[in-house]
Amino acid sequence: MTHKETHKEQILKTLSQTAVPVCDDCLAKLTGISPRQTVYQNCSNLANKRLIMRGHGECAFCAKKKIVSWTEKGMENCSSTLAPANITQIKSSFEEEKASKNTFPWYWEGNVQSKVVAYLAGRGYFIRSVTDTASRAQGKDIVAVTPEGKELWVSVKGFPENNSYTQARHYFAEAVFDVVLYRSENPEVELALALPHGFSTYERLALRISWLRKTLPLKVYWVDESGDIRAE
Repeated sequence: MTHKETHKEQILKTLSQTAVPVCDDCLAKLTGISPRQTVYQNCSNLANKRLIMRGHGECAFCAKKKIVSWTEKGMENCSSTLAPANITQIKSSFEEEKASKNTFPWYWEGNVQSKVVAYLAGRGYFIRSVTDTASRAQGKDIVAVTPEGKELWVSVKGFPENNSYTQARHYFAEAVFDVVLYRSENPEVELALALPHGFSTYERLALRISWLRKTLPLKVYWVDESGDIRAE
């Protein structure tokens, strides 16, 4: 007989795989657990048993300040220096880390990444992993699973704060090289770039590789200053 995952097992699995703090509303969407109150009750129980951590913070998906849940792995992804002993310390360290990240401009890579993660999650994608861009951690920036069950690998780039045309071209080239390597690694996954919208350098370069976008194929998520996303 096939084992059917309990709600607690689903929540633990999702928090472990996403590795970021998630609010109850977004957890309900990611796991498919309904009603939301069921998520709240199970998360509270898991936190009481110290199987997960729980406190006030910013949800990595909806970017709202709420009660969020995460695992130790998720907290490591937010800051490699945190080793909290209790919920109060967790809350303080987590909010300080988020505040420091919010000093970056909207087109910073981490902000672009968080908007795309929220966009995908809101459309039924399962977020498997998110790389910590602030610490320049190695790995694919976003790994998600489409509602149809296919993997999506996304390379994310921001725009240089010094508005350097040359640096922007380097960023774009790195992102394209990433997805070329991804295709060599796995010919079955879907591929995408995530870039800030409104910068002519990126827009012109995206047009110039239109042949490659059709060949791979390759989608582009354009994130604007208001947080809206256009996929093409």
